[in-house]
Amino acid sequence: MSREIRGTRAARAGLPLTSIAAALLLVIFGVSPALGFLPYRMMLEAARSPEKPLAFVHDKVLRLDLRKALVAADPDDAFSVSPYVYGGHAYLVGWVASDAERERVEAAARAVPGIRSLTSYLPIEPTGAAAPNETDELALKTKIEEAITLDSDAHRANVSVDVLGTHAVLVGVVASGAAVQTAGEAARRTPGVSGVTSFLSVPEPGNEKLLQGLLP
Repeated sequence: MSREIRGTRAARAGLPLTSIAAALLLVIFGVSPALGFLPYRMMLEAARSPEKPLAFVHDKVLRLDLRKALVAADPDDAFSVSPYVYGGHAYLVGWVASDAERERVEAAARAVPGIRSLTSYLPIEPTGAAAPNETDELALKTKIEEAITLDSDAHRANVSVDVLGTHAVLVGVVASGAAVQTAGEAARRTPGVSGVTSFLSVPEPGNEKLLQGLLP
């Protein structure tokens, strides 16, 4: 896979649902509900998240800062690495071209103010005949997402799936330890998956919602 193709993989960002979170969005991102620019899919992610809205917003702000840091550190290939932040803990997932690139992006992430810890899955991308096929990766990702939706206790909106070759990486915050386990099992049972790395967790004490399951 060419470096140009790797550079097209952009990370998703999430935004909150409640009125407090919406106000913060207006200040932080300049998103105006009156103008019809509210990202409703992202609002639903916040509603379905087991984290409190303010914790959710804080993570999204940190994720934006993390993305900016990665672009500044490695502008040519920053979008081949997906950044995530949950509970202030950062995760980096994606292909890198070398050990030096891995060290560079990890150093940039650790320098972001507010990041409490960093965990990464950044293997060196194979080349030649062993190079991964992005179309195949996306197809396998879709199958894994469907499996998690149908065969686990985790809500799909709370689990981000990355596929590198045939290896799946799960990142997110889910409502329970059972959801962590069943999501991982669903991914491992998916045909074509050679291995699974799970960075799933549950909300930290004080950050969990008092009422969950308000949306299907």
